[in-house]
Amino acid sequence: MGQYKCCCCIPVRAGVLIIALISAALYIFSTVALFMSKPSTGVTYEDVEVDMKVVNGIYYTSIAVSIIFALASLFGVLGSVTQHRKMIAIFKISYWFVAILQFIVTIAAIIILAVKRTDIVNSCVALYPEETVDTCSVGYRNFMIVFSIVSILITFIQFYFATAISAYATRLRRTNMHEKLRNLEDFPEPPSKTEFF
Repeated sequence: MGQYKCCCCIPVRAGVLIIALISAALYIFSTVALFMSKPSTGVTYEDVEVDMKVVNGIYYTSIAVSIIFALASLFGVLGSVTQHRKMIAIFKISYWFVAILQFIVTIAAIIILAVKRTDIVNSCVALYPEETVDTCSVGYRNFMIVFSIVSILITFIQFYFATAISAYATRLRRTNMHEKLRNLEDFPEPPSKTEFF
């Protein structure tokens, strides 16, 4: 990937700004949605009451993670607008973490769905008695194909965006490293070279 373009046509700084804006909007929306959907007591799964300590732990952890990534995305917005190296570095690290986490969750979901194939097909037959086992198997297969393709495509896009953010962070770091060398008034030349020895 080039260091100066994102998606082959957008300057990398504008691309990082767009990525950061979309990420910030998604995580702010997910934070608000999580706050509005607090789990109630007495949650049951397959006629067994679920321990609310576990549910609340997952719920509050999801809110905390969503808030942290929303703030990191806002750092990405501010960092790309102001060309602030440390803000972009925070955004880069958090975006890579999200991309890797999403990749792990995607692979785990595909593996779990593949392992639970028989249970899913049997549940389909039990839930819809008019359907045959073959119909449920074909539906499961089609679902797995679509789910796998979409999930892998989204993960690929996440990794591409993470590399674009990394390229912009590297460019900012290199620019900041060389900025002091251009300002020669800060480093006046000594009257003679022998003063160094």
